[in-house]
Order: sequence, then C-alpha cells, then structure tokens
Amino acid sequence: MSARPGLPKAERRPLKVAVMGSTYARYAEDSQVPWLRESVNRLAALGHEMTVAVPSFQGLRSHRIDDIEVLRFRYAPRPIEKLTHDEGAPNKLRNPLWQIPALSYIGMGTVTCAAWAVQRKWDVIHVHWPFPHGLFALAAARMCGAKVVAMCHGAELAMARRKGWVRKVLREVLLRCDRIACNSTHTQTEIGKLCGREALIIPYGATTPLAPAAPRVKSPDEPSTVLFSGRHIQRKGVPYLLRALPQILQQRPVKLVITGDGDRRAEWEALTRELHLTAHVEFAGFVSNERLAELYRECDVYVLPAIFDDRGDTEGLGVVLIEALQNARPVVASAVGGIVDVIRHEKTGLLVPEKNPAALAAAILRLLAEPALGQRLGEAGQRHAEEYFNWDRVTAATEALYYDALAAPVLPEPALHAAYAR
Repeated sequence: MSARPGLPKAERRPLKVAVMGSTYARYAEDSQVPWLRESVNRLAALGHEMTVAVPSFQGLRSHRIDDIEVLRFRYAPRPIEKLTHDEGAPNKLRNPLWQIPALSYIGMGTVTCAAWAVQRKWDVIHVHWPFPHGLFALAAARMCGAKVVAMCHGAELAMARRKGWVRKVLREVLLRCDRIACNSTHTQTEIGKLCGREALIIPYGATTPLAPAAPRVKSPDEPSTVLFSGRHIQRKGVPYLLRALPQILQQRPVKLVITGDGDRRAEWEALTRELHLTAHVEFAGFVSNERLAELYRECDVYVLPAIFDDRGDTEGLGVVLIEALQNARPVVASAVGGIVDVIRHEKTGLLVPEKNPAALAAAILRLLAEPALGQRLGEAGQRHAEEYFNWDRVTAATEALYYDALAAPVLPEPALHAAYAR
C-alpha cells in the first residue's frame, strides 16, 4: 500500500483537493460513509484545502462539517431528491421509477461540478465511485486543469458487468483519469479486466472508537452473542445467517444482534418471525459509534455472511470486519470480494462459502466451543488491522498518490488508448 513518490519532497505543497462522490455526512452525527469523512479530515490535518462535492439530499444546501466545505448540487424536487444515502443508489435503481432522477443527477452533477471548478481552481479531484461521478470529475478538471484520481469501491464495476453502456462509459472514464486506486485485490482485478490499467490498492481503516480492553463478563447462563452490523441490503446475506441460527440453537443458546437499517429490514424481520426466532434476534437499528464499539466488545463472534447479490455486487472490502478485528473479535465471513483481504482463513478469522447456512453454523459453533481459538484469531486479526489498515499509512499513501498524479506527464488521448487498449 504505497504510491510512487511523485514530486520531490522539496516541491511538495499544500493542495486544493476536491473529493467527489455520491454520499457524505449530512450533519455532524450522521453515520454515512464514516471512512470517507475520516480520510478527508486526516488529509485536511496535513494542511491540504479539502472540499467535498456531493449531491443534495431532499433539498440540503451546501454546508460545513468538521470545518470542511461540503458543496451540494441539486438535481430533483426536494421530496424525491433521495437517490443517494441510506441504502444507496444501486439498490434504489432496481426500481425503474428512479431512472429519471438518475439522468438528472448525472446532468446536474456534471454541470455544477464544472462550475465549482472554475471558481475554486482545484489541483486534484479525488473521485469515488467513478461511475457516474467520473463524468463530474473530468468535466471539472477540464475547467481548472486539475489532475483526476479515481477510487473504485466495487459497486460501479458490478454495474458495468450488468450493463454494456455503463461498461463503456466507465472504461473511458478510467482511461482518462491520471491515477486509479481501489479498496482491495478483488476490485483491482476487476479494474484490470475492464480497462487494462493497474490500480493502486489503498484500503480504509476503522472509524469506531475502541471500547475498554476487557469485554463485559457474562453470567454462566447468559447466551452467547453473535453480531452483524451494516446496511440492510441484499449483498450482506443476512437471511443465510438467520437460517443458520436454528442449527446453532440446537447445540447452544445464542442471541443474534443486527444493527443498521435499509430496504431489506422488513423482509429480514418477516423471515425471523417465520423461523420462530424473535426471542433470539434483536434488530437494534442505527446505533452510535460508541454503542457499536461496545457491541463489538460484548459479542462472542462477529459475522458477515456477504454474498454476490442478484446484480453481481458484493463487498468491496468490508470495513465492519476491520472494526471487529480492531476490537480483537473472532470473525466468520464469506469468502467473497474484498473480504479475503481482511480475513485470512484460520489466521485472522474463519471464511466460509457464500449462501451456506450449514457452513456458517458450523464455523460459529466452532468458535463458541473453542474460546482459545477465538482469542488467537482475534489477537492476530487485531495485529493485522493495526498494521495494514492503519490510518496513518492510508493517509500517507493517498497524499503520495496526489503528488504522483501531479508529477505525471500528460499523455495525449490516443497514447492513453494505445497504452491501455485490450
């Protein structure tokens, strides 16, 4: 996780950086994409002038958070201006009615970001989810001469696999960016298949505070706790965890705590009732970072039963896993997407096949029956998280990538296509 040095150290200077994407905190207590907020704040602490350029949400105007300017562009009437945030645009676009606001989103985002670029004259534009936001970034870069760094998280590549026109647009966007980064080896491979360019892997770290070192002591008759935290969307695979629970309960008492919210919550609650598990499952909704840290420390096993969903999307990295490891929790997760960068089987956790309740149940029961194994995996996972997903390393690599992009020679468009054509 290191970028080429780029500009000589003597030539490095504070930069004017725009961060573009679909989602950012709407108010101080908002829990949306906390890793992006952390990244922006850390780069600002290094002396860079950071600006966030993202869509509005139900009429939300431009504002400041953590003393960072957050520019918001409007793209629809207030009642329907909620394509982004919460369960996210890819999930909302399953409904064809969202197609019209989506077109307006692309158009208004492109025009507005270009206008902002004329006023602010950014040095670097760091664009997350480069479909469609790469269009915003390239238009803005043309207006102010900025370099463009694209950051892929996986959802845009899943869209490209499903739709030919998205694939063409995303490929052209990535070919025109000055540098490309991504969150995992899985995403890196997908980028190479799409456009032939090599992306630099720069993951993210945890954002939840560490709870007190010792977990809460449980009474002998208290059930073990299994924790899942995340958006309630299909690719999280929670129904397979719910179906594993009866197999676990046959051997030992457990309580499953599910935090977060999203478009699948009602479906998961209905399945819980259908399986007669309401006495064993708690839907806690959104919780504060402080409470989530406590839940990590209180749980006996953390589980992420992720899957490839109906649209081919899966976990690009799995930041919740980093948080669980940071708290030295034993983890069970599916061996899909970027999860394998975080969980190394039998070393930092246990990996199981996706969509397999029996395998989930067996792995969870194994950890509950072998506390020494859980402690060993948790401690090794904590060391892995502290070393590889360290925020100081992540921030230094991101800053180095900016300088590297600024030092890169400008290739004419035909040369770019010749270099990366497949």
